[in-house]
Amino acid sequence: MAIDATTISDYAPWGNAELAFTIGTGAASTDPLTGNVIQATEVVEYLAALTVEAPNWTGKPGADETAYSCQGRLLSPSTLDARITNGSQAEATINGIRGRFELVFDLAMDSYHRADLRQVIKGNFRVIGGPE
Repeated sequence: MAIDATTISDYAPWGNAELAFTIGTGAASTDPLTGNVIQATEVVEYLAALTVEAPNWTGKPGADETAYSCQGRLLSPSTLDARITNGSQAEATINGIRGRFELVFDLAMDSYHRADLRQVIKGNFRVIGGPE
């Protein structure tokens, strides 16, 4: 991920999560080898302060031992791009561990308060790999 060191140090020690969402730009091109249409994408990166809760694993079949519930606030930039929607996934590094973050919209906060605060961000983090 490419969040610069100055931004990370500006928010130390709270900036413990780097999120990189890959989103479509609306443009498309054609692959010259296959003729398939390929959507153009861009990566939008965020620094966030997230609290991570341990998985609630009870030993039952189908339980995902790698899913951590996360909640916090965006630091830089302070609001999500409008193209990032509920369920969007990001390549993530949280507390030095690599994985995938899946966004869950916070529908409880009204727009009046949302304008005054850094955007709340909630989701699930799945460990994929290990320490960075």
